[in-house]
Amino acid sequence: MNDKGECPIPDTHQKLKEATYFLGKCAEHYHVPSEFLFNLNAFIQALRNITFILQSEPNRPEAFDLWYEKKQEEMRQIDLLRRFVQARNIVVKQSSLKAKSTARSGVFRGRRFKLGMLHDVPLFAPSAWLLERLQANVGFFLDEARSQPWEQFGVERVWIVEEIGDTEVLRLCGQALNAIGVLVEEAHRLFGAGVEGAEVELDMLRTQTFLETDNDPSLIIKWGWSDAV
Repeated sequence: MNDKGECPIPDTHQKLKEATYFLGKCAEHYHVPSEFLFNLNAFIQALRNITFILQSEPNRPEAFDLWYEKKQEEMRQIDLLRRFVQARNIVVKQSSLKAKSTARSGVFRGRRFKLGMLHDVPLFAPSAWLLERLQANVGFFLDEARSQPWEQFGVERVWIVEEIGDTEVLRLCGQALNAIGVLVEEAHRLFGAGVEGAEVELDMLRTQTFLETDNDPSLIIKWGWSDAV
């Protein structure tokens, strides 16, 4: 807030919150491919629009143009941010991004992979469907009562988008959002407002794993795990 108790760049701030919202939705729907990809596209566009909106904020201080020119040059040197700009142009002007997904399916202890196999998966196959196939084909690996607490079948999924990078895409989204968050934090100060930035932290272990008890939380009670350590 500035000395009037107002945010001096409200539209930019709102767009940053919008990008954060869509990143959260990507994590929430990580195992439902169509919804994950819809929200990923929305995140990419919202992220790119933050800098567009910032340049359109009214009452810019005299130092803004020189400051932003320097920041633009810094951002051009960050390969990840350049890739997100290119990805936004593809989403808006050309076609869908080249997404692919791999998975490890098998037995998990807690959310840690214990035994199973790594494999490619059909792009739009939900993890719940993969889990059902796993239970049908290798269900004999675990006793029906699940006598070992927190040992169950599950799927650990990884999304990669070629245009953004060759590693897990949601981590890259978080890194890009945090980089733009630093820019917005500096902009607040330039416009005369005090602000403390906070990095987005993603719980990727929880996000990437889809377990039997995620698919049906009542199993925790059924298997008597509610009090298990």
